[in-house]
Formats: sequence, C-alpha cells, structure tokens
Amino acid sequence: MRHITLSVLLNLALIASANAGENISGVWRDLFTRCRVAVETGKDFDATGLRDLGQSLRIAAPTTMAGSTKAIMPGYDVAEQRWGIPADRFVVVETEYPPHGGKTRRSCNLELAPQAKPISADEESLLRAAFLAERDKLLDTGRYEHWNPDPIFSTNLGIRLAGNNVNGCRVVSLLFIDTQSNFPSFLQTGSGEQDGTCGGTPRLIHP
Repeated sequence: MRHITLSVLLNLALIASANAGENISGVWRDLFTRCRVAVETGKDFDATGLRDLGQSLRIAAPTTMAGSTKAIMPGYDVAEQRWGIPADRFVVVETEYPPHGGKTRRSCNLELAPQAKPISADEESLLRAAFLAERDKLLDTGRYEHWNPDPIFSTNLGIRLAGNNVNGCRVVSLLFIDTQSNFPSFLQTGSGEQDGTCGGTPRLIHP
C-alpha cells in the first residue's frame, strides 16, 4: 500500500511539474507574440487582461571608456510602460527611446517580475523550445530571416523581420536566458526597432 501511495504521489508531482512548464511556455508565447506584433505593425500593445503598472522614466547613464571620465555618448531618459498579470512571473515593459525629429524608436520586452522565482534550467529548455517553434513558423511565412545574436548567455536566439516595419525600422525579436553563471538567472525576450534614424509617433510621456 505504501509503495502504491508513493507511486501516486510521484506521478502527481510529475504532472504538476509538466503543467507548470506548459503554463510558463504558454504565457511566454502569448505575451511575446503581443510584443512582436505591436512593434512590427506600429500599433498599440494589446494589454487585454493585463494590469496597468504605470509609466516611468529610466535614466540611461552616459557611456564612458575605462580609465576616462569623458563620456563617449551622453545619457538619456527612456520612457517605459509596464504591464503585469496578477500572480505571474512575467512583466511586460514597453520602452520608447528619446524622440528624434518627432519620432521615437520602441521596444517591447518580457522580464521577470520583481521578487519572482528565477528561471530554472528546465524552464530555460522549455522556453528555448517554444522560441524555436515560433521562429520556425515565422520563417515559413517568408517574411522573416535568421538573425543570430552574440553568444553571450546560455540561450541566445533571434529572428528578424525581412524588411522594414511601418516606421522604416528593422525589427529583431530575441530570447536571452542565462542559468549557467554564478549570478542569478537572467531572462530578456521581446522585440525592438533597431535603426537609430527611424521611428514612429511617441505613445508614452516623454520629458
């Protein structure tokens, strides 16, 4: 009887673990697609079912060289809008860079929510498989091309829109995860406009 009970408990644990994996993959796929579509089409982000976490300004520090106090590039303010799902580990971060000629580049990324449990190696494998499946579907449409980010983390995957989006920008979509270093696990995934001279009408509040 004890052997049967242990067997049942083990099976239930495996089922729960599988369901948790399917859940993180499903949530990622939904939010990643919403980000990608918004950036590629130049439309508003579809925040249906998400909680508005508000807008904020993030200050990007000036870029300097080692051993020098002189800035190579000046600092700038970045406007951000955050969206969340109650009790979920992901937060959506919409970002607009400083306007140039009345236009601003944008990105839409998924990050781990504050205090969220770090991504495990098993979850990394699930998210990697989900990204590869999405990438294959997009490549099959003929409107995308391979784009490989630098191999910095334990997962480095990307894809690029074959032409410019409606704002005249190249758009890349990526998945960066690191669970192999001595630091806390890292995750960033989403889509962004890449060319500095392109952009659309600002949607967020800029200083």
